[in-house]
Amino acid sequence: MRLESLQTAGQRRSAAVAPLAGAPSPMSPDAVDLDSELSYWRANYRLLFGRPGLRFSDYEPAVKLGLDAYVRGQVEDWPELDEQLRDRYRRVHGASRLDWNDARAVAVAACERIQRERGRR
Repeated sequence: MRLESLQTAGQRRSAAVAPLAGAPSPMSPDAVDLDSELSYWRANYRLLFGRPGLRFSDYEPAVKLGLDAYVRGQVEDWPELDEQLRDRYRRVHGASRLDWNDARAVAVAACERIQRERGRR
């Protein structure tokens, strides 16, 4: 599954018309293999963040937020975009029990992992 396939056509249009904070996207959404990234985080979240009582479903929205930030080219703007990303997380977190501070750390880690992986190629 590609990151793009999670968005509806309307969401793609609105993202293209009004990117968050005007950040240009350095890559197409096809550049991130969402299934592969989610598999990595599903296998490793306990080692990296593991809080007792939390499941991967609690971390998944934050992982996706980090991947989305990467695709949108927001990898250097975390401090400036913190409020916008926090608001986006509040809209998409669903039943996740992570508060924003924990979710932010997960999102940053997911984004940084993609950056490291892309740097190796």
